[in-house]
Amino acid sequence: MNTRRAFVTLAFLGWSAVAASAGDELSRIWSDRGASVRERAEAVNRAFTNGTPMSVVVRALGTNYIQCFMSARVWLGPGPEPPNTPWLSYRFGEEEVTVHTTSSISEGPLKGKFTRAGYTVGHSTQATNRTWIGQPQRGADGGQPFSSVASWCAIPND
Repeated sequence: MNTRRAFVTLAFLGWSAVAASAGDELSRIWSDRGASVRERAEAVNRAFTNGTPMSVVVRALGTNYIQCFMSARVWLGPGPEPPNTPWLSYRFGEEEVTVHTTSSISEGPLKGKFTRAGYTVGHSTQATNRTWIGQPQRGADGGQPFSSVASWCAIPND
């Protein structure tokens, strides 16, 4: 019994050290003014696993986000259409880190769980080029399915 308890204690301490290290890395990269949005999104994906409550993610990243959702889209990819879920947008100049959730639009992104972080480069009012990292949806051939999206973002009422 003592051997088992010692093993469980060592395993917990090891996991705690890994989690603390990931949190330290995220904090360092997230606050680095020279870090790119890609580096920030990759750090978020390393720090959080799918299913992490969004309250935990927001505690680490801060409340300077805007809530976004898709208002219209056309899905032409193979397979079933992915769910229409809201996300949080953290802006860094003209670029942004997007943090995606499992929640429905009616619930809002803070009620869901973390699924992945991505980033947007070359943001404009005419078009948005999104690059997904983490666990994106893939087409049957391994390529990205086509999707046309109109999205809206709003500053939350706190």
